[in-house]
Amino acid sequence: MNPDEHKSFGPGVRIVPAAVEDLPAIVILERRCRLNSRGEAGHQAKLMNPNAILLVAIADDARLSDSEIIGMFSGDVIVDELQIDNLAVSEIRRRKGVGRLLLRSALSFAHRLGAGTVTLEVRSANVSARTFYEREGFVLTGLRKGYYADPFDDALLLSREIGG
Repeated sequence: MNPDEHKSFGPGVRIVPAAVEDLPAIVILERRCRLNSRGEAGHQAKLMNPNAILLVAIADDARLSDSEIIGMFSGDVIVDELQIDNLAVSEIRRRKGVGRLLLRSALSFAHRLGAGTVTLEVRSANVSARTFYEREGFVLTGLRKGYYADPFDDALLLSREIGG
């Protein structure tokens, strides 16, 4: 991933590759969203992997000349498939297109890395995430019974092709 590459989406939101200084905020966001996190060390390893994608959504507040990480995406391109680890958006920024922008930016990066498909696992009880992914063209391709432990839940496997 080209570290200088970034995309701006309207006033105040940028999607950019994560940097080392973003890792503490990424881990905090994952935990607030009740996602399993790889921790700072795991994400730092992703930064060194040319087939990994670690993006952040940044909200810029021009009044304060400050920036805030409001979303994150992590995944790996393995051969010709993007495997999504996590996609998180801060609670107060949900349903405003940030997740869609992160996902579509990641799919663009993955396509350039040679991925033709994308897969992920989602908790069966996470209706909002399932609905989001279905709207983005994902379909159910499998089930892992009892995959999640805390709380106990099945994992739904979702996938889709990555367009050009």
